[in-house]
Amino acid sequence: MYRVLLLSLFFCTSSLFAQEGEESGPKPAKLFSTNDTLTVTITAPWRDLVKDDKNQEPYPAQIEFTDDLNNQQNLPLSVSRRGLTRQRVCDFPPIKLYFQKPDVKGTTFRGQKNIKMVTHCKKSSKYQQYYILEMLAYRMYNLITDYSFRVRPLNISYVDSKTGKVDENRFGFLIEDDSDVAKRHDLKKLNVPKVKLSWLSPDVISDYSLFQYMIGNVDWATMSGPKPDECCHNSKLIGNEPLQEGDKVYPLPYDFDSAGIINAPYAAPNESLPIKRVTQRLYRGYCRYNDGLPAAREKSLALEAEMYALLDNEPLLDDKTRKTAKKYLEKYYETIKSDKKFDKEIADACRGKKRS
Repeated sequence: MYRVLLLSLFFCTSSLFAQEGEESGPKPAKLFSTNDTLTVTITAPWRDLVKDDKNQEPYPAQIEFTDDLNNQQNLPLSVSRRGLTRQRVCDFPPIKLYFQKPDVKGTTFRGQKNIKMVTHCKKSSKYQQYYILEMLAYRMYNLITDYSFRVRPLNISYVDSKTGKVDENRFGFLIEDDSDVAKRHDLKKLNVPKVKLSWLSPDVISDYSLFQYMIGNVDWATMSGPKPDECCHNSKLIGNEPLQEGDKVYPLPYDFDSAGIINAPYAAPNESLPIKRVTQRLYRGYCRYNDGLPAAREKSLALEAEMYALLDNEPLLDDKTRKTAKKYLEKYYETIKSDKKFDKEIADACRGKKRS
């Protein structure tokens, strides 16, 4: 009996050490720690999800991929429709992925609860180009500031769990959750209905506003949004929680498909603005923060070569799209290299300017 107990103890201890060894072994790179394309297969009732636009609830799904350590993974998740404009105009809507913590432990997706996924929208290759450019817009802002969303490109095969139909090699990308951006800066994501202009971080809002002008995006707000209980429009806020007197709020821009550098066919500026096309740039930064513009301008000028390199080095862009996007970016740099143009088109065009 004693010998049996000893052997049992030995095997239990060995099993425990083996489990500890597995847990302390190498882990795959986290989802947003690399820009490498992740090839995935997502199985879900896609036909039902696409056709039933009234149902915004999650559907059961599976995601399969091989991580950077060559481990094959098959994880359960849920998927749902998301977005506003793109749900109306796209044949295939944007998606949100939902994970349970135990299911992603030790995997590339560890720490992820829900993630926005940008999809191909329509079947034509032309539409794919729009969303490759949108992904690059996120990376452009990553160059400017770490108060920004990281993205991860995907090569997706969609398998319908009911019909078995497969749609292969679709481009998409994942967008980092705002809580993870906040965590990098020892802050929290903020759920507030609106904020005061004086609360915005001077440095970040200057970078933010000039970047939006660079890509030709006017579809944003940083102090309030269309919903009375939720700030803001195409911006998330992070900061200290609870906010104290003197604390600053950091806006994180997202959803750039209405930007001029992308020029999606469904994008149009708000009728209240003095422009007719999204390719027309309009500076919408606040005069209160004009003191931060010189530093934002110098940072942007220093990054010119890196901005062009993002376009030049993206293999998924076709030559026509790359050329058009570079020309659009070149016009921006022509403006900020000229003191006269910079003052006229940006500094003097700010919002909240006192008129004499």
